Amino acid sequence: MNAPRAAWYSHELCHWHDPGAGSGYLPVGPGIEPLRQFAVDPDLRRAEGLVRASGVMDHFTAVTPLPATDEDLLRVHVPEHLERVEAASAAGAGDAGVYAHVNYHSAHAARLAAGACAQAATAVVEGRFERAYCLVRPPGHHAEPDRAMALCLYNNLAVAARAAQRHGVRRVLVLDWDVHHGNGLQRVFYDDPDVLYISLHQDGLFPAASGRVLETGTGKGTGRTLNVPLPAGSGHGAYIAALDQVVEPAARAFRPELILVAAGVDAGAHDPMGRMMCTSRTFHALSSALCRLADELAGGRIVFAHEGGYSAWYQPTLVLATVAAIAGLPAPHDPFLHALEHLPGQRLQPHQSRVLTHLRDHHPLLTGQGTPVGAAPGGADG
Repeated sequence: MNAPRAAWYSHELCHWHDPGAGSGYLPVGPGIEPLRQFAVDPDLRRAEGLVRASGVMDHFTAVTPLPATDEDLLRVHVPEHLERVEAASAAGAGDAGVYAHVNYHSAHAARLAAGACAQAATAVVEGRFERAYCLVRPPGHHAEPDRAMALCLYNNLAVAARAAQRHGVRRVLVLDWDVHHGNGLQRVFYDDPDVLYISLHQDGLFPAASGRVLETGTGKGTGRTLNVPLPAGSGHGAYIAALDQVVEPAARAFRPELILVAAGVDAGAHDPMGRMMCTSRTFHALSSALCRLADELAGGRIVFAHEGGYSAWYQPTLVLATVAAIAGLPAPHDPFLHALEHLPGQRLQPHQSRVLTHLRDHHPLLTGQGTPVGAAPGGADG
């Protein structure tokens, strides 16, 4: 029997990171009673348990990652940032940045999370696997080169992109469908012509001042940032339309050699940290489409990394739907689906469609006015 073509990267110590017993992003303090924090990892353990119980894990090769090295992290972050994370974690508790609370294990967990993503990208580039999924904590897409932010300590997929480029990949597409805008990913790659960053997120949610349609990159990176700020209440129809009308045309114009996906599930309909209406069917469809796109454009090379997801009861089902698609399996049973998929908001609405029309008509990459793509697939200049 041939080994599975997909790899699963996770580590027990990622579950030992705990951002604290506060409320939302805020630690215990005046007016804030101790409360189980969003995104502590019994929820992710439940997600992994559901993947195992369903038999989907049998379609992956399990890989235990190594911690990212200083060399790995310094391709994205400044030395002072690493020192701040390590010091706050060594103290046993504290804030390593902006709403980025840590415990004793957090620095090591963050290195494992970044290491998992970098090693998955490298394995895919080298042909050991076609696809990979990283179930890791802490998440990464808010972490900027010089600061941790909003639960994110190191920018996992930025580290992965730089690792892939070091191993011979030039053009990388980073697609981020976490409900929040990935300000850290955008900042790392904003002037980089060889990385296309696309973000599907809830308009104005967090961070409120980033992720606007007018943010398209700078310098040689002009046209290499593509923000799709969908209105609150967007559901399956809006996300699939964004994929069909914006993401896929942009990807074909860019011609990536590797696709990385910030695969948060906090756009799910039950998530307390967003106001979107996605279901397991949405995440299965998005993940399946991205795997097909990778087959078409990037020799099948694609890596998904878990980001946000804060519904204790729905997150496991959404993770299962994502990884079932990566494994090439049908959408799994979803006991919550019937109550969600027939709501009127699941259909594409005119005010949502206007965002997509604006991007098609004005974004430099979609109108052919951006920085020209350099090398064609296979390494020859286009």
